[in-house]
Amino acid sequence: MIMTFWGLFNKNFKELIREKKRNVLLFVLPIAMFVFVFLFFTNSQVEKSFVKPISIGIIDNDKSLYSSALIEAYKGNESFTDFINISVGNNELKEAFEQGEYDALVEVPKDFADSLMRFEEDPVQVKIAYEDPMKAILFKNVMESYENFITSVQVGVEVLYDKMEELSMTNEEISLYNNEISYELVMTSVGRNRFFRYKGLVNIPSTTSVNYFFIAIIMMFLMYMSIFTAIDLLREREHMCFKRLKVARISIFRYLLSKLLSSTVFIFIIVVVWFLMISITTNLTIHNNLGYIVLYIISCILFAVSFAMFISSLFKRDENVILVSNIYIFINAIIGGSIIPIHYMPDVLRKIAVITPNYWMIKGMLYLDSGYKPMYGIIIMSVFILMSILLTYLSFLRYKNNN
Repeated sequence: MIMTFWGLFNKNFKELIREKKRNVLLFVLPIAMFVFVFLFFTNSQVEKSFVKPISIGIIDNDKSLYSSALIEAYKGNESFTDFINISVGNNELKEAFEQGEYDALVEVPKDFADSLMRFEEDPVQVKIAYEDPMKAILFKNVMESYENFITSVQVGVEVLYDKMEELSMTNEEISLYNNEISYELVMTSVGRNRFFRYKGLVNIPSTTSVNYFFIAIIMMFLMYMSIFTAIDLLREREHMCFKRLKVARISIFRYLLSKLLSSTVFIFIIVVVWFLMISITTNLTIHNNLGYIVLYIISCILFAVSFAMFISSLFKRDENVILVSNIYIFINAIIGGSIIPIHYMPDVLRKIAVITPNYWMIKGMLYLDSGYKPMYGIIIMSVFILMSILLTYLSFLRYKNNN
């Protein structure tokens, strides 16, 4: 039995090697795509603009205790200053903002504290430069979160004021309590770093753009290379291969398993060569969990090949397999993170992306490569292996019934 399986494995592997033109194409295309991505991010400022802090100029026209407390609260807040640089000055900051030296300009007007007490209009005027959309969105969300906090506290104060009136408290008592509450509100607002506790939530490990797209390109081409396994199976069925297996008393499941493993080994060798070439020609290296990463790539290849085998069992013509597979992989690449990084996907698109294998392939690889909670990557790897076994068994049942 072992010799028969090894013979089938050897036969399938040699057939894969014989397709020289196809193998050259499969090897060169991903390298060409990665070289393009590498040169793009190396020769541009895109990568730097993702990590460069936001520069903010603040003009304090009020110069009161409260306005100073507001500015100092932001300058002294480590969670805030990790991604924002603050400069305090006078009207010369307006000219610097117009010349593009600052990403945002915050102007604190006169009577800032008094306006804040009475909740009149917008006590702080904010201007945002939209040349860099990422920075503009980030700062806009930060300021809106502060605005929402002020509004929510205001509602609470107004409700308390109405309750005091319902309790028939005198105007003097209401005024006294209102002044005390308003004072506490102002001090809490300008010192918001004393109010909030920051907790970093990491759903997807961070990485560089070059590293991310290298992983994304690999995962996308794993799916593409597996299509040829499905095509080979259909052509073998057309040439009555499965009939001959039955005559030779060789299990179809054993043959499919040998096909799965030979294709996995062949694709893995190509991926290893990709990694070696990229690591030699660039500074891109794997720093963490090398052993787990090797096993993870193998699990992704197993899943991709077994999924292609299952698709081949659903159709009788290779044209249909090619059409369905290409449509699926194309959609999978778009919403699964190979085109738009999953870090920057809108929430709606990310919720859809979780149904695609590409999303989990990339995400699991990022967990292992970054060293952040590698157990998540191991769990994803285990799921891919289990799904590979299930898809291989379903393919066996389909081919057994069709033959």
